[in-house]
Amino acid sequence: MKLPGKAKEVLGMALPAIGESYLQSLLGVADSFFIARLGLLAINAVGVTNMYSLTYVGVFTAISATLSVFLSRAFGAKNTEESKSVIFHGLLLSFIIGLLFSVISVVFAQPLLELTGADEHLRNTAIAYFKVVLGLTPFIALFAAQSASFRAIGDTKTPLRVGIEMNVVHVILDYLFIFGAGSLHGFGLTGAAIAMVLARVYGFIRLVIKSQRIPVIALNRNDFKIIGKLARSMIRFAVPATVERLSMRLGQVLYFGFIVRMGTDVYAAHNIAGTITTFSSTIGGGFAVAASTLIGQSIGRNNWSDVQEYRKWSYLQSAISMTVITAILASTSPWTGRFFTTNEQVIHLIMIVLFIDTLSQPFLASVTVDTSVVQASGNSKFPMVVTIIGIWLIRTLGVYIFAWRLDFGLLAVWGSIAVDNAFRAGLFMWYRRNRNVIKQLV
Repeated sequence: MKLPGKAKEVLGMALPAIGESYLQSLLGVADSFFIARLGLLAINAVGVTNMYSLTYVGVFTAISATLSVFLSRAFGAKNTEESKSVIFHGLLLSFIIGLLFSVISVVFAQPLLELTGADEHLRNTAIAYFKVVLGLTPFIALFAAQSASFRAIGDTKTPLRVGIEMNVVHVILDYLFIFGAGSLHGFGLTGAAIAMVLARVYGFIRLVIKSQRIPVIALNRNDFKIIGKLARSMIRFAVPATVERLSMRLGQVLYFGFIVRMGTDVYAAHNIAGTITTFSSTIGGGFAVAASTLIGQSIGRNNWSDVQEYRKWSYLQSAISMTVITAILASTSPWTGRFFTTNEQVIHLIMIVLFIDTLSQPFLASVTVDTSVVQASGNSKFPMVVTIIGIWLIRTLGVYIFAWRLDFGLLAVWGSIAVDNAFRAGLFMWYRRNRNVIKQLV
């Protein structure tokens, strides 16, 4: 079947973005592979650190989304001066927030680790890793922002290529700094932290070098100036986007606590199923990037007719792909589940929840794509409200009542997730039909 032109544009932009997301995940996989050889205590040290690093990444993602929305419009309008100014302000905002998180993480490392419930032995093991990884978060923030600048102008291939390079560098440095080689002594868990940060620094530098070859995003000294009106507009947009990401993360932390209390088998099944479903959810993220970029550029060109077309094809392709892949994962889970566990009860639970999740994929695709679409149209507040209502009043409350209090178990957890996705997809449908207003950003 021949795809229409707009569908091909969306697909061509989404595929590299999906590949980049998978490569980002490989950074964590490589770390887990090497760190596992250091023992369970080292694995747990990474786990308690990730409780904070994932939250920070959520904030950086929101700032990067802000940069992408503003830049795609300026690029579509062929306004090079504004494009460069948006990139500068996005990088500056990312660096400041990253520096703030860095200082807090280093100065308050002990109390932050205590909040995770880590005992003294685990805290002593994790402290160095914690300080290195979270103390150098400005580089992670800058890498995320610089990647967003390429995606906003429609170049999703360059971040993909740099991601491949970064993964190779990371694997090599991981081995050298953890275990050592020749006269170089390994640093154990601290070496893993150093390797991860250096790989991010490498990726950021490579993106900066490549950006200097593209006139529209190549920054020079004259671009390094703060424009109050633009800065205020970007901050106003970024705050709701950040709250939206944080509310999602905090809601997950809360209902994960209920799942932990349901028993080891239930929690294991939930985690394994969640890991497996990243293969489909990552696809939605790639199509969301394509939708945001192409819609932003269309608005910048004052080409309103293309906005609906890009949204339609982003949603249709993501919904079909995510549903088909999740259905395949569910059907093959009795075999693939054995890569994670030999517990028959856990494998059976994984299969059931994956089939429930298959039914939810069209709704999840809508939530993922439409969040980016509405943000690209200039409204970051509505997705924030939708996420807060869905995560806290539908998903978390549903898990508490049906899975925890009424003891319906893991099926009720994933049923609540499915209802949440359907509810939020319905709110976005209402918005498209009744409040589809494209707002000015500055």
